[in-house]
Amino acid sequence: MKRERSSRTVLTVAAAVASIPILLGVRAAVDPATPVEAAQASMGDREKFVGTYRLITTEVKDTNSGEWAETPNFNRIGYITYADTGHMGVQIMPRSRLPFSSNPPTGAEAQVALRRYTAYFGSFTVDDKEQFVVHHRFGQINPGGIVDAKRFYDFEDDRLVLTPAPADGGGKSTATRRLVWQRLPNAPLSTEEKKFVGFHRLLYTDRYREKDGQQVFHGERNEERAGTSYIIYTLTGHMMVHLMHKEGRMKYAGTLPTPEEALKAYQSYNGYFGRFTTYENHTPRFLMHNQQGSLRPARDVDATKRFYEFTGNVLRLGGPPSLNEAGEMEGGHLYWERQSSIG
Repeated sequence: MKRERSSRTVLTVAAAVASIPILLGVRAAVDPATPVEAAQASMGDREKFVGTYRLITTEVKDTNSGEWAETPNFNRIGYITYADTGHMGVQIMPRSRLPFSSNPPTGAEAQVALRRYTAYFGSFTVDDKEQFVVHHRFGQINPGGIVDAKRFYDFEDDRLVLTPAPADGGGKSTATRRLVWQRLPNAPLSTEEKKFVGFHRLLYTDRYREKDGQQVFHGERNEERAGTSYIIYTLTGHMMVHLMHKEGRMKYAGTLPTPEEALKAYQSYNGYFGRFTTYENHTPRFLMHNQQGSLRPARDVDATKRFYEFTGNVLRLGGPPSLNEAGEMEGGHLYWERQSSIG
């Protein structure tokens, strides 16, 4: 009997540079004159960004001494990914979060869930002369947040340091906080697994019903979140989901949302991140989204099963169906289209 093989996959397209050790998070012990060193030296900063990174710390600057130090009681988890297609995505959350007492949550619980949770996706451009990157947000958890987020950057071996530009328009020298990211190594991928890698935009969802193994209904096409939702798989074996309503998201009246505003924002944006594992030798084929973090606080890490099918550049995902009152198996699909290079 053929042994079943399951393997990990992740979200970001870095194939063009995967052979370069520093991009894999490995220091190359080679002579500077070697082709590898020459390739690194000639590489543009935009190319250096391509990859997936894990947040390892945040830092604050002492305004008197100018020295940087780790943020007290740092306890956050998150990932940021840049693709060679020009796309990017990020999610960060506090590690210690209380689960909701009910579903749906109260406005006060949604308010707490949104606190210090960062989630957005879009494109990125790099100014290697002034050394800053701009995240052009297609969507974000804060319905009224700024669209273009400027970050000064430094590459330090296999780390990426991002320093948010001060709100007053000041330069890097006046910034008081920064984020330190660790580049993650690529995972070995099979031909099947490589099909997932990239940024995929939601086209639509639908519903189906089956009875006695026969389909009795397939329809209810829904585009409520179409075009404003993305699922990302990277070469490091990570994945990230951003599901956002394309209409009806209102800017907060103040800097922070009221409980009512927080609940509306929570209900119109769903996101999670973690790793994924494919089971391509099963019938039907499926993969597991092993969540490390989610906008919905939970006591335990969730693992969600998704059956999948590829049709050209479209990836269809669907969870296990459930039995309804009519004795039918009922479920739904999400249809995602792989994105090509921007611009």
